[in-house]
Amino acid sequence: MPMQETDKKLEAFTDTIIAQATNEANAITAELRIKQDEMIKKAEAEIAAETERGKQAAIAEIKAAQERRITAQRNQNKHAMLEFREQCAKETYGAVLQKIAEYTSTTDYLLHLKELLKSAVATLGTDAPAEVSLRAEDLRFADELLTTAPGAHLAFVEGDFALGGLRVVCPSKGQRIDMSFDTALADMVGHITELTGMDVSV
Repeated sequence: MPMQETDKKLEAFTDTIIAQATNEANAITAELRIKQDEMIKKAEAEIAAETERGKQAAIAEIKAAQERRITAQRNQNKHAMLEFREQCAKETYGAVLQKIAEYTSTTDYLLHLKELLKSAVATLGTDAPAEVSLRAEDLRFADELLTTAPGAHLAFVEGDFALGGLRVVCPSKGQRIDMSFDTALADMVGHITELTGMDVSV
């Protein structure tokens, strides 16, 4: 076989091998690129997910801290309001005590006791004996008060209250009328929230 023809066959064979190798290399490169793209996309997705988790965690922490701050402020406000309400109750109680003390030292007080007794007797009637309780210093008004309820069978005794007013009890009828300032003041203090217009149940 001539040398030139052998060289041509060898060259053709070499070209074929190189072409196959090139094709295989290109295929491998393309496959690697696909895998690389997939890995990049997966990594980007993981980074995005981690970033979102971090963001949500940060938002949750901010919200929790804000809620803790609001709760603390609410509790502080509630405590301040409770203290203020208590102070209002004390001041109101003190002012009412002073007003009552001033009133019971006037001549109008005896007239008021007479009106209270008339009202109580009108409610209970005069057909059964009744006991009228007065504070110790008001027992001196007993005779004068008795004249305002003609026909009534009344006995005057010292009551267990100190501010003034009166209480009338009719044992046979099982009735009791409390018109003492002490009870009225206790009822008022019991409704101090209503009186001050504040509600601290929030």
